Amino acid sequence: MTGSPVRVLILGASYGMLPGVKLSLAGHRVTLVGRADEIAAMARDGLSLTMPLRRNAGPLQAGSLLQAAVADVAAPGAVALVTPENANPQANDFVILAMQEPQFAAPEVGALIDRIVAAGLPCLSIMNLPPLPFLASLGTIPNSAFEGVYASEAVWRKLPAELLTVACPDAQAIRPDPMKPGHISVTLTSNFKAAPFIDGRAQMLLDRLAHDMSRLKLDGLRAPVLLLTRASRHAPLAKWPMLIAGNCRCVHPDSPRTIAQAVHDDLAQSREIYEEIVALIRGLGTPDSEIVPFASYAKAAHRLTRPSSLARALAAGAVQVERTDRLIVNLQRIVGTPSPAVDAIAGRIEDQLALNRDGL
Repeated sequence: MTGSPVRVLILGASYGMLPGVKLSLAGHRVTLVGRADEIAAMARDGLSLTMPLRRNAGPLQAGSLLQAAVADVAAPGAVALVTPENANPQANDFVILAMQEPQFAAPEVGALIDRIVAAGLPCLSIMNLPPLPFLASLGTIPNSAFEGVYASEAVWRKLPAELLTVACPDAQAIRPDPMKPGHISVTLTSNFKAAPFIDGRAQMLLDRLAHDMSRLKLDGLRAPVLLLTRASRHAPLAKWPMLIAGNCRCVHPDSPRTIAQAVHDDLAQSREIYEEIVALIRGLGTPDSEIVPFASYAKAAHRLTRPSSLARALAAGAVQVERTDRLIVNLQRIVGTPSPAVDAIAGRIEDQLALNRDGL
């Protein structure tokens, strides 16, 4: 695929760096939107991704770097950095949403979403919690399922469903040094699997970005973490069993558990919870071809040796977090299959949020 570079605006300079650096090096013009302190540190220390590679079907080897320059104006190979107030959607073609859902409730971010809607830009979400209009557009999830789920519901309802799609954010990345937010280490090299847009022109842009990102090479090999396009709008729901059986169960009364511990400390219960959510998403329309078998997920979880971002945020005192757990609880009750185990997971998150609010 050829043509002028696609101008991509990415909301969320932390996790957004992962697709952002790759798209920039693939020849597109990328602008990352972040907090003032965050982008100042990125401008000072630069942008780099440490990515493991597999050579000759051997084990994964860490240490290979992808680096992009920082520039005042986005260019292929050089990423621009801006705050939400200074972001200009009119100067872009495509948006990637890579912030935690509650962050969209901030006035400056909500105002940026207003400008994105006014510009008519297509948006790809790589958040764990899909934006409300996307889920509503599936036709199998009633509005009552969204009760108590979204911190930014008023913001989300402004986005037109035909210009909104979602990719499963399976790739895992960490900041080895919290003082250097522009240095990211990828610890699980899964791909972004994007559902199709309703709008045909938006889909053409997505197809082009996916194609170009897949051609990027690192040390002579195809760089991991691809952007893949899927045929089903329900494909991103395949992430939910992993989030509930792993990420959400990292929340623990004493201290956060790693995802590996959450899954493997009681593998039988993990499997039971996982399969309950698989049954739910299958009933909502997720094709079997998109569903990851529990054995494959459990094997990958061995490498997830840090607590989930949800558990870390709660341990740090967060009073708002993404509530995929609440969405699942609501859906299970609506379809008539409530789960005591999932209710207990959501209850632990509620309890920690209450403690954090009391501590303010």
